[in-house]
Amino acid sequence: MKQRISLTLALSFVLTGSVLSQNLSMSDSENYQQLTDVPTVYVETENRQAITSKEDYIRCTFIYVDAGQTTRYENTQIRGRGNSSWWNCDKKSYRVKFEKKQRLLGDNFANAKNWTLLANHGDKTMIRNALTYDLGRFMGMKFCPAAKFVDLYVNGTYGGTYQISDQVQVHNKRVEIDENNGWLLEVANENSKEDPYITSSRYGIIYNIKNPKDETLTLDKRIAIGKWISGFENAVSSDDYMNPQTGYRAFIDEQDFVNWYVAAELTGNIDALYSIYMYKDAGEQKMHFGPLWDLDLGYDNSCERSLLRNMEAFLGLANRPFEAVLQRLWLDLWFARSCNNRLNQLVADGLQQFLLDRIDSLRSVVWQTQAQNFRVWPIDKQVYDWEKHSYYPTYDGYITELKNFIRIHIPYLQQAFAQQLSTGIYSPCLRGFAIPATGRPGRVEPLYDLHGRAVKKPTGRGVFISNRKKYIHSSR
Repeated sequence: MKQRISLTLALSFVLTGSVLSQNLSMSDSENYQQLTDVPTVYVETENRQAITSKEDYIRCTFIYVDAGQTTRYENTQIRGRGNSSWWNCDKKSYRVKFEKKQRLLGDNFANAKNWTLLANHGDKTMIRNALTYDLGRFMGMKFCPAAKFVDLYVNGTYGGTYQISDQVQVHNKRVEIDENNGWLLEVANENSKEDPYITSSRYGIIYNIKNPKDETLTLDKRIAIGKWISGFENAVSSDDYMNPQTGYRAFIDEQDFVNWYVAAELTGNIDALYSIYMYKDAGEQKMHFGPLWDLDLGYDNSCERSLLRNMEAFLGLANRPFEAVLQRLWLDLWFARSCNNRLNQLVADGLQQFLLDRIDSLRSVVWQTQAQNFRVWPIDKQVYDWEKHSYYPTYDGYITELKNFIRIHIPYLQQAFAQQLSTGIYSPCLRGFAIPATGRPGRVEPLYDLHGRAVKKPTGRGVFISNRKKYIHSSR
């Protein structure tokens, strides 16, 4: 049974004027108590409407209680957010839009109207998204959504532990590009595509256009975005793709791309290639990749496939065509060396201990609020279809599992990256081609192209896979 509190302020008190926020009087503040040592947020919707849509906002009042101060934000709007989590979880995530800009995370973060309230329901630690902010900061990424934990009540009903976080959008101290002419794209899938989007012809990748928006997304800009997508993917698939001037590297910020990819592998996130953000400012040719986001199923927390000892780029999952791009890039000596060098440098800089220390720190931050959360939501039962089906009777059981992932996965990645570097074939000018034998007389291993199609005999130049090894066939 969800806990309820008594709210004596009538909903008719919601102001209809232009008042942004106000500090409540002592008598009013007594009606809104701070539940634990993290702030408490009370959301009161107009006429106590249920929040049933992730497309349509409804009006609400947002009350924020922390350290003896209660602040009320009028004329706020709220709606649902998320894809599968919206439809499959009882504990919902929300998008909040204030009347005027607010600094909900402090002076060093965005001053913005749009914020998210993340439920982190499939993540029993509830800290994976917050940990990823710390990872991005350690790696020097330009922006990763930050985190502040709160206790949330909606229309008097306690909802559990939530995380206030940045919305991924073009904005100062978020994705900092020109709002009218900069591009923010999201690689999506059939379940997460949304208008406007472009589906590429080469790899069949869906790109949601997040910016420019509305009337600023002119036909010319949409055509230009389409040309960049075609140019990038054609460069990846071309015979000359390893050339730094004419291949795929001419289209991406090399440092950002390697940083993003190594981070995606480090987080062991099953959703990493289902949703990829990228952006570039007006006048730039090269695309930046990031930020990292949506990590509730990260760090090996998915039932779909374990990433404890697997690489993101070679899972072979359906509906993730960007895998084919990464597999081809691993055949480029520059990419293989760059990924190895970046990962090894991070490890030498103390990444593993940094993440373990941050897990301990975040555990302390949420210790009181998680106890309240798991009085309402089951700690040892499934709550989300796609979460890892491994359960513990205590919160610390999940913390231990998360730390074990860090200890095992990082050394595994170093070995896996090194193996990719040592077994790849990098010269596009190799003469001849031999299909390796299986060791059994009279039989050779099957040969496949990069689309997974069986090939009896390679013709022309191309990359082929046999017995988990990569070969480049040259017709010259």
